[in-house]
Amino acid sequence: MKKAESKLSLCIALIAIILFASIPLWHIDLNSARTQTHVVKKKKTKKREIHQVTWGYPFKRLYEKKIKFKSGQKFGQTDVIRRYYPTKSYFHDGYDFGFSEVGHSTVYAVHAGTVHRVKYARGLGLYVWVISDDGYVEIYQEGFLSITDIYVKKGQKVKLGQKIGKLTGSHIHLGITKTDKDYIDKKHDHTPCKYYWKDNGTWLNPMKIIENDLRKAGKDPIQ
Repeated sequence: MKKAESKLSLCIALIAIILFASIPLWHIDLNSARTQTHVVKKKKTKKREIHQVTWGYPFKRLYEKKIKFKSGQKFGQTDVIRRYYPTKSYFHDGYDFGFSEVGHSTVYAVHAGTVHRVKYARGLGLYVWVISDDGYVEIYQEGFLSITDIYVKKGQKVKLGQKIGKLTGSHIHLGITKTDKDYIDKKHDHTPCKYYWKDNGTWLNPMKIIENDLRKAGKDPIQ
């Protein structure tokens, strides 16, 4: 009886093995037992370019506190008449920094360049005329009472923030333009004052140029 049971168990086991072996391999998901891995592609991040400051204020006090300039000191159309003849003009070709706002203090270069001329002219007083390699022209005028108040000379290269001189008069006028064939006024002893009364694009807003450059570098201007 026991032998018969053993044979029966053996037959059942063989049948089970045969049936399992006959199952097609494609029914078995071989990947189900594997841990699925995902390839994560790293995103290429662009390096943020750091803007190098190339413009700055002519006085340190402008970095330290907010100064409210009067209309007549600002660039553009003002409430102060600039020219009577042949037509009236209220256009101001630069920015005036008065000693009441900035003090009788050091004047600093607002942009790098080469000193083109240090001279006196009627209406301008002693002035420093700088021409930059990128085509800009900077004029510092009306604020120096003596030649000893000016620290630079013709042909000298100046860097941003370098000492130009000292404000000893009532104010210093900063004018900025671009170099072209008309940036010298031959009628006024070759001084950089052509079209000072006319808003024709010759003259540019100094504060706008300076502050836009500071913002690009992530430095919020106080003005």
